Formats: sequence, structure tokens, C-alpha cells
Amino acid sequence: MSLIGSDFVKVNASHPCQCSECGRHIAAGDPCLESVRFGKVRKRVCSEDCRLTFDDHYWQEKARERERAVRA
Repeated sequence: MSLIGSDFVKVNASHPCQCSECGRHIAAGDPCLESVRFGKVRKRVCSEDCRLTFDDHYWQEKARERERAVRA
């Protein structure tokens, strides 16, 4: 299994949607990046910048969780 955030692929949106990071509207047919796990889209972002933002937020939260567990 690949790491979260490492499995984004470039696609054209199959239907209108919103970027899950910045909220930008993505029209049907517009290019976007999707993370698909177990046959379902788990995350859709409008750009590489938003993918990197998601990746940063995800791993920063994981680091905070580990730090809280060590302090407990």
C-alpha cells in the first residue's frame, strides 16, 4: 500500500466538484489530481500546490499525534 498523498494521478474531473484544499470550483472536464483508494476517490485537488498543501497538513497532524502520544 502506498503512503497517503503519494498516489495522486492527473485526471479530468468526471463531474463538477470542489477542491478539497482551497475550495476552488472544478468544472467537469477540468484537469485535477485524484487520490483513489479501494476503487473510491478519497481526495480531489485542483493543482499540485494544493496536493502539496494537503500532504504538509496531513504529515504535520501525524507528527502532532505522535508527540501527544509520547507525552502521555
